[in-house]
Formats: sequence, structure tokens, C-alpha cells
Amino acid sequence: MLSPTFLPPRIGISLYQTPSLLSIPPPKHTKHSNSKPNYLKTSSNFRCFSCETSSSASDFQNSSSHENPDAEFSVHQSLSQSLRPYLLALWLRSCRSLKEVRRLHAIVLRCLANPVTYVFNNLMCAYLVFGKLGDARKVFDEMTLRNVVSWTAIINGYLNFGFDDEALGLFEEAINDGVVPNGKMFVCLLNLCSERGDYELGKQIHCGVLKGGWSNLIVDSAVVKLYAQCGELASAFCAFDQMPKWDVVCWTTMITACSQQGHGQEAFSLFSQMLSDGFSPNEFTVCGVLKACGEEKELGFGRQLHGAIVKKIYKNDIFIDTSLVDMYAKCGEMVDSRNVFDGMRNRNTVTWTSIIAGYARKGLSEEAIYLFQVMKRRNILVNNLTIVSILRACGGIRNSVMGREVHAQIVKNSVERLKTNLHLGSTLVWFYCRCGEYSNATRVLQQMPLRDVVSWTAIISGCTQLGHEAEALEFLKEMMEDGVEPNAFTYSSALKACAKLETVLHGKLIHSSANKSPAMSNVFVGSALIYMYAKCGYITEAFEVFDSMPERNLVSWKAMIVGYATNGLCQEAMKLMYRMRAEGFEVDDYILSTVLTACGDLGWEIDPSLECSLRSS
Repeated sequence: MLSPTFLPPRIGISLYQTPSLLSIPPPKHTKHSNSKPNYLKTSSNFRCFSCETSSSASDFQNSSSHENPDAEFSVHQSLSQSLRPYLLALWLRSCRSLKEVRRLHAIVLRCLANPVTYVFNNLMCAYLVFGKLGDARKVFDEMTLRNVVSWTAIINGYLNFGFDDEALGLFEEAINDGVVPNGKMFVCLLNLCSERGDYELGKQIHCGVLKGGWSNLIVDSAVVKLYAQCGELASAFCAFDQMPKWDVVCWTTMITACSQQGHGQEAFSLFSQMLSDGFSPNEFTVCGVLKACGEEKELGFGRQLHGAIVKKIYKNDIFIDTSLVDMYAKCGEMVDSRNVFDGMRNRNTVTWTSIIAGYARKGLSEEAIYLFQVMKRRNILVNNLTIVSILRACGGIRNSVMGREVHAQIVKNSVERLKTNLHLGSTLVWFYCRCGEYSNATRVLQQMPLRDVVSWTAIISGCTQLGHEAEALEFLKEMMEDGVEPNAFTYSSALKACAKLETVLHGKLIHSSANKSPAMSNVFVGSALIYMYAKCGYITEAFEVFDSMPERNLVSWKAMIVGYATNGLCQEAMKLMYRMRAEGFEVDDYILSTVLTACGDLGWEIDPSLECSLRSS
């Protein structure tokens, strides 16, 4: 167990696994409590039922060939009397092959005079263990008496096979038949809602849990998982805090939810509290915390976690090693990321994608492309994130040939992938714009059935960079007609297009639209407005924007100073340069040379102290 002193920085799921419903015990009968030693003797007898050397089983199986009907009846009657329901249920739970299940099924049908519900429940579960959903459903349909365990087992079976709609239909049928759900059924349904992201149905089931008094550690964990999976982190915390006790699954669910939803500091805090309470993290907990380290760029804590937990407890775990590769890559430590990657015995698609994405983000496009080619030679399947990462790498070095090859492979192998994945389509638009292929970029955009703000921003920004400013403004108009609200990057790109075209009318319309959105507080939108107004000769409006900005960066100062200088207001440019330096910003060579070039005829008609300050900068 880790020491509670192992603390995260600044601190002073699908991880939840449903308990198996495939081995439901029969009700306990007190009258058989003294027969427990006989249970142990039945294991050898059970083997005889699946063995040709067994006299009792072979006699039963071959009884139909006996010529004496009285003898056959005698054997059948003898077996019927000797086979007890609890014994059959025990054997069914002990089956090691489908053949044994089928033999016991035949015995149940021929020898069990009265149907016993828990025997058929175990028979159904035995079929489900060996993947025979159809046989399990047939047993279920033929049951004359069903209880809540019967319904729970078949619903869980359908869920395990991915038939969510059928499982939900069975639940509705159970309710209509007057079945009162128990804790296990609620767990099944809560997990179903988690997988589907069905928040509303999940809330109703949670109400049923509270109303029926079915709260326990397993059910409450499923409730926490439901809210976490549906993105309702506040509700997940509420359910978590109300639990009388926790286990490692609950902690892991909350930690993973926080890390996945961008609340890394909360994940660290929970991890610290978990360790303080004496819980040892499992591999899923470690993966969740490592993800938070990568998102929060907490390299120091990530290294500490690597050394204190991974190397000592979870060696050669592919999921943890993949999380380490991703964590180091997101922190920009590609050497460490590659060392972990090279030391892995086994790698999966996510491992390869993490290292390729890391190289692409770092600008090491050649290395990313090399690893992608190795990945292809080894016939490792790629996912959407792999494709997005390699397209970004290709765009980074303007490798049009490689990028088009990747695009062709997408179309060849799965054209639906382009139609359904907005991120992939948007990246292709960006890639073609980056490589100067405007026509291909617009073609990809037009083929996308759905386009979001990222898709539109990619084409608008690309058009502006490629000198197609008028087309950029047309795309902005089309975007807004489609009901997609521009973001700060969209406005910035469109305003640059207006500046290049010196069309102040369009610029003012965009300014008016931005004023009604949160984007107006963005420093890049403000800088783009200053540049647009100054380029169009509207220097008063430019300064109004500059003066009203809540924060300014180097780009803002540069746009305003250069705007003054290029519009002949050299004295104002000089004063603003002095103010810029006084507020802690460095006057770079571009600003200084632009102002001096534009204002050379003034003969530096400024006070000596300002001149000295400017020269020393």
C-alpha cells in the first residue's frame, strides 16, 4: 500500500465493473444445511455425467435403447427421486464446457418433475457463460415461473452482448409483468444508461433505487458511474459524497471522470484523499491520474507517480505504459515518452497514436510520419485520432503527397468515417489549406454532411492565409446562415480578411456580431479589430478598441503602434511605444524599425528621456 504522504501537486471509468450475474446462487434451504459434506462428494459424480465411463450417466443416456419399458421407467424414477434441485443448480454452476451444460439441460427436462425457478435461472446463466444467448433466451421463454433473478439474468445477458435496445425492452416487459426490480437489476440498468449516455432514464432509475431502498456499495457505485459518464460531474460528486462507505472502484470512477472532463486538480485532490483513507490504487486509478497529469502539464507529479507506483507495482501493464507515453508526450517530454514506448513489450493502437500525436504536437513531423509508416507495416489498426495526428504532422511540413495518401486510404477503407467524424473532416480541410490546395479543401468541406465551428473556421482561416479573402467572408456568411456561431478564432480570421480587402463595412458588421458574443473579450479578436480598423484608416475606432480591451498582449500593442505609424500619427506611435515599455512589454525590432521608417521625417521631435528609453530598448 502506498504511503498517504504521496501527495499530488498543490494538495497539502469505463472503470466500474458490474458484478457477474451469471452465477446466481439458489435460495438456501435450512433442511439441507446438514448435507454440506455431501456437496463435496458430488463433484466426482458430476464428472461422471460428462464422462463415457460413468455408469449412471451412460445408463441414463442409453436407457432409450433398453427393450424393457419397465426397466426404463424404473431408472427414470430412480434418477428423479435422487436428483435434488439444489444439486442440479450446483452442477450447472460448475460446468466447464457447453457439452456439460447441454447434458444437464437434458437431465433437467427429463428428471425434474416440477419446474424449479432457480434451477432454470442457473441453466440460463450457464448458457450465457458460454456465449449462447439464443439458448438462454429459449430457456427463459419456456419458464412457467419467473422471478426477478430470471429477468435480471436475461437482461444482463443482452447487455453483455451489446443488445441495449433489447435489454431495455425486456426491462419494460418485466415492469409490465409486475416484477419489482432488485439491486442487481438496477445495476444492470444503470450500466445500460451509462453506456448509452441516457441521463434522463438514469435519473428515473436512480429514483427507483432510492424509493425501493436498494442503496448499497455496488448500486451506489453504478449511480456515480452513470452521472460521471453522462458528464454530470456535480451530480456524481453529490452521489459520491452521500455514500456511507467507498471502495477503490468508486474512487477510480470519480478520479477518471474528473481527469476526462478537464478537472485535473480535483482528480489530484481525490487521489490524495483516497491514499489518506488507506486505499491502494488499481491500474485504472493510475491511468486516470496520469491522464490528469498530462492535461494539467504536471510533469513533476507524473514522474513521481511513475517512480512510486508504476515501477514498483504495475510493471509491464500495457494500459499504464500507454498512459505514461501519453502523459510525457502531452508534457512535451518526447524523449521520456519514447523511452517508455521503446521499453514496452506489447503496444496497442492507443500506444502508437499517443506517441505519433506527441511528435506531431511538438512539431517533429518527420518522426511522427516514420512511426506511422512502421505502424502500417506491422498491420496495426489505426483509429480516428491516429489519422488526425498524422494529417497534422503532414500539414506541419506541407507533405501533400503523404497527406493525400492518407485521405485516399480513408475513402477506400471507410468513407463513412469522413461523413460521421467532424474532427477528421475538419483536419482534412486544415491540411489542404496548409498545403495551399484550396480546391481540395473546399471539396472536403462540401462533402461533409455536418459542419461545426471548427470546420468553418478551418476553411475561413485557410482562405485568408491563401489570399482568398472574399471567399473567406462568403464562408463566414454561409456559416452564420447555417446557425453555427463563430468563435474567437473565426472572428479573428474573418477580420484579417477584411483588413486585407480594406472593407471596413464588413469589418464593422463582424465587430457588431462579436460584441454580442463572449468572443469579444478575447485578446486575439481585439487585436484583429485594431489591425482591421487601422488598415482601413479608421484609427480612432482602432484606439477605442485598444483602450477598452480587458487585457493586451504583444500583438495588440504592435497592431496599435504600427497603425498609428502607417497612418502618419508618429507622435502618438512614439508615445504608445513609451507606454508599452512602461507597462512591461518589450519593444521588439519590428515595431522599432516600422516606426522609425514611417516617422523618419519628424527628426525625432520628442523629449530626450523618451528617445533614450527607445534607444535602450
